[in-house]
Amino acid sequence: MRKVVFSEDCVEVDNGFFFGKGVFETILIKDEPVFLYEHIKRLNKGIKFLNIGEEVSEYQIINLIEEFNIRNCALKIVVTEKNIVLSTRSISYKSGDYLRGFSLKISKVNRNSKSKLTYLKSLNYLENILEREEAIKNGYDEAIFLNEYGFLAEGSMSNVFIIKDNKIFTPSIKCGLLPGVVRGFLVKEYDVIEKEITLEELLTADEIFITNSLLGIMGISKIENRILKENKLTNLIRKEYEAKIEN
Repeated sequence: MRKVVFSEDCVEVDNGFFFGKGVFETILIKDEPVFLYEHIKRLNKGIKFLNIGEEVSEYQIINLIEEFNIRNCALKIVVTEKNIVLSTRSISYKSGDYLRGFSLKISKVNRNSKSKLTYLKSLNYLENILEREEAIKNGYDEAIFLNEYGFLAEGSMSNVFIIKDNKIFTPSIKCGLLPGVVRGFLVKEYDVIEKEITLEELLTADEIFITNSLLGIMGISKIENRILKENKLTNLIRKEYEAKIEN
């Protein structure tokens, strides 16, 4: 039986602490959790892959959300062999961020499309954090990874979409990316083409946007030194997405 704690409480030391053998999900909580089923499904897939014990039920998380009255915040769930750790934080993204748009820096580190860890939302997240911190240090909001073959993979905390001639493209999963919950939603809801995207295609896109569960859909105003002025389709998709999750 795992111990369920909030992050400020004590946890039992296990291989999650020593070796990062654990998984996590970050869920947007409004009046209710957004895409809870999809998050728990991915969490359990990781638990099974790492062989770290029994699955977490959607019912269990709903009860914890109600018990601790978790509302209008980000909820992080970390699961290791001996622990389920919950922590909450406020949503840092403001309306001005969406008006301004994010800027992207292409990382010099390549994503390994052959690594099992690439496709797992595990506790081995340090490379992503370091590359994002480096991007922020240089005046950007997010770091973008190419894979070992030079194709677009993902962001340090996001999935990437490009728009060209009113068509929406995103890297296929085999390019080396963690398929996000919002990414999955958009692929189902829109005519999204999954393919290998070259660096040139990325840099010459009409529009670019990134996604994750907390920021939803964020338009890109700059990639490296190139300024992007078009965001009409991105704004439409974001408006439709926000309307759906509010309902």
